[in-house]
Amino acid sequence: MKKAPVVVLEGTWWSNHEVPQVLPYFEALSTSYRQIDFSYRTIRKNDDIAYYVSRISKGSEALLYIACHGENKELVPSNNKDRIQEHQLLEALGEAKTGAISYIHYGCCEMIDTDDRRACHGRIMDATGAIWSSGYTQYVDWFRSMFLDLAIIKEVFISQHSTIDGRKSQPKKTATTFFNDYNQLSRSLGFSALMKVSNGYELLPNRLQSQ
Repeated sequence: MKKAPVVVLEGTWWSNHEVPQVLPYFEALSTSYRQIDFSYRTIRKNDDIAYYVSRISKGSEALLYIACHGENKELVPSNNKDRIQEHQLLEALGEAKTGAISYIHYGCCEMIDTDDRRACHGRIMDATGAIWSSGYTQYVDWFRSMFLDLAIIKEVFISQHSTIDGRKSQPKKTATTFFNDYNQLSRSLGFSALMKVSNGYELLPNRLQSQ
């Protein structure tokens, strides 16, 4: 069984200097679960995202995790400079090779449109060819969202990837179990996902808590 590739792109948060906030958590996760093939890079602008996405090998079926500030569907990787608008980000994600990315998750605030989640996720999946897109519709507490991010990777991606072994598969069963287990936390953070299923696409949750 091949390892599950997890590619982490982290912004510099409050300055141009590296401030690795999520790195220690992912190092611990990859140490605990040896089936992870973990790689980490720092991003400061959209060109960085495009470059590192393009370097993910064809057919890797990787999970791409982007961690930085977010606001109204814009990434803010470095001290409120070089804000990345949605269309710019989608262009960068479009540099992915065929089959390079199977899952993408934003560990950022406000990257999913509350009023049109399906279309927002769909654009991300179209750009990358992924079978899963997830993120948050609102401002989130950093620690609580970090906990849920790790749970998504462990409970959904790693479990699912162990059955992929080079072939695309359906995440519905593991995703449903994950959401049932973490329902209260997911809803309180405004978590949202779109996954490819046998007859199309399915939102998780079907309705947000405030709707």
